[in-house]
Amino acid sequence: MIPTPKPKMHKSSSASPIVALLLSLSMVAQLVAALPFQDIASGTSSFSGQDIMGGAAVIFKRPQRMRDLVGGASLAIVKRSTRPVTHPAEVARVNPNNRRPREKPVGGTPTTGAALSDADKAEAFKQQGNTYYGLGQYDKAVEAYQNALKFDAKDPDTHNNLGATYLGQGKNVEATQAFKKAIELKPADPEAYFNLGVAFTALERLPDAVDALKQAVRYKPDWGDAHNVLGDTYLSMGHFEEAEKAYRETVRLQPGNAGAFSNLGYVSDKLGRADDSIDALRKAIRIKPDDVIAFNNLGASLYKAGKYLDAIEAFKQALKLKPGDPEIENNLGEAQSAAEQYPEAIKTFKLAAAAKPDLADIHYNLGNAYYLSGKVEDALASYRNALHVKPDYADAFTNIGTALTSQGKYEEAVAAFKQGAAAKPDNPVTFNDLGYAYYKLNKLQESIDAYKQALRLRPNYAKALNGLGDDYNQLQRYSEAVVTLKQATAARPEYTNAHYNLGNAYYGTKNYPAAIDEFKTAIKQKPDFAAAYRSLTAALFISGRVPEAIEAAQKAVSLMPRDVEARKNLGNAYFRAAKFSEAADAYQSATGIDAKDPDAQNSLGLAYFKLTRYPEATKAFKEAVRLKPEYAQAHFNLGLTFIALKDAKGARAELDILTTLDPKLADELRRFDKK
Repeated sequence: MIPTPKPKMHKSSSASPIVALLLSLSMVAQLVAALPFQDIASGTSSFSGQDIMGGAAVIFKRPQRMRDLVGGASLAIVKRSTRPVTHPAEVARVNPNNRRPREKPVGGTPTTGAALSDADKAEAFKQQGNTYYGLGQYDKAVEAYQNALKFDAKDPDTHNNLGATYLGQGKNVEATQAFKKAIELKPADPEAYFNLGVAFTALERLPDAVDALKQAVRYKPDWGDAHNVLGDTYLSMGHFEEAEKAYRETVRLQPGNAGAFSNLGYVSDKLGRADDSIDALRKAIRIKPDDVIAFNNLGASLYKAGKYLDAIEAFKQALKLKPGDPEIENNLGEAQSAAEQYPEAIKTFKLAAAAKPDLADIHYNLGNAYYLSGKVEDALASYRNALHVKPDYADAFTNIGTALTSQGKYEEAVAAFKQGAAAKPDNPVTFNDLGYAYYKLNKLQESIDAYKQALRLRPNYAKALNGLGDDYNQLQRYSEAVVTLKQATAARPEYTNAHYNLGNAYYGTKNYPAAIDEFKTAIKQKPDFAAAYRSLTAALFISGRVPEAIEAAQKAVSLMPRDVEARKNLGNAYFRAAKFSEAADAYQSATGIDAKDPDAQNSLGLAYFKLTRYPEATKAFKEAVRLKPEYAQAHFNLGLTFIALKDAKGARAELDILTTLDPKLADELRRFDKK
């Protein structure tokens, strides 16, 4: 609509109330147009509303425990005798060779030609048992220790050594019984407690092992090996806090213990203490530069700390020590992907897949590297290879859905997400991405349901909150959108798109100051956010802050020079500021981009009318109604222009059309025609 013209005065600056109202409605309709609210304009990813499932976690290699290095039985401590066998006084006898008589072999009672005391016999058999134990002849050692106990059943050391021998034979139950007997006879014996802990560990009775080992370090606090084995036991139980304390005590007592530092790094990572983990693993490597596990785990800790380039170097060092290890190659590929070295990552993952084709994670990670480098078809093939190896690989289904979404194959994407959800129903990312796919299909209720399920699983999931809030915006449920999007920005204050969508929700509730604040926040976070400038133009315009609206519209045009709506908004702002020539230029440029936009043609006609360029206004209005024959406002404006040109025939023709299209506008035009 245009301001009311007077019969002979074509530069009137006044407007009738109805004309002003219609003009305002027309402008608002154009100004609120924006990009789909779940996409960020010019973003680095076309899936700002989605999450791709990250790579399968880098693989920490389990550090070797002491029992792994030396064998559980070898940890057991055998008590060595320090006193010799005491022989009774003997009558001198002739010995031609001046030699002591040879002792009888095990199985008989050792003698020296005269009777020995029971204590001496027990000691002799124990020493023979120790000798056989050292030679690994456990059956003979058991026989010797049992013979010793016949002469001295209360010797704790013999019971201890018998238990160690049973461990060597794999008779772990008998070993525990022997160690318990040793402790019963000598309650404060740290070695017996240590051995009992080792035996319980062999029986997988880990809590009992911990109790025994704690007694060992209680009675011998400076025993580094006992603290180390205690740490190993806690590690096996998943008690990382306790394991860390035990390993720290180990390295305090044994600062050159590379294995303990390596294990300390492992448990520190499990506790989320990245700096401590990195520090411990670097110490392990300084002590033992050929420790491939420490290098691998250092790379993993650096990766988790976001130090991807350092992680790459650590993994490469590990591969120098163990070339072709598929797990380390997989880790290296993950670090290269995180550092956005996608060609290198793809090459590395291919090597890993060739070495270990039955490891689904490698194919999955290769798919992610392809996807992030824009090779979607290759990504899909790799994800499907992962599923061939592991048919219930939920994350692979989810990322297949994400890749299909990028190709606009939304129905197929929905099917993939549903398979992912069936395989892993507690994954919020799958439901978030399903919600986005439904959004792209314009199935907003299904989208809402999916987002709500994602939020049940992860209540502060910012992307799901943003997607849900935008769905409410699309349905004009603006109050619900405001509540939801405020939660999104609270959960993730730097979430630019959520601030933008919140601005649109506030706009929908007519809270224009709040809308302006949110649009400005989005622009501050993303200075080239063209859609936010365009929506900011609308909020400033309707708030009467026209100079600021012009500035925002100019910025939107500079960022989106081929965007029709941005140029129309700029024209509207100029029009409100009574800068009709600039408005005409903006509208003209809009029609140059899209000559078939009836609103742009109508608005151009309005600007020309205000400039009293009636023939050009007539042409623009005629084009508007040609493009949109039922466009009542353009017919009204064309009729007024005919009146200004004193073209009664043309005015009456438009009046006839309006009588059918919009009787109220027809009456208004008739009133002007009578004048």
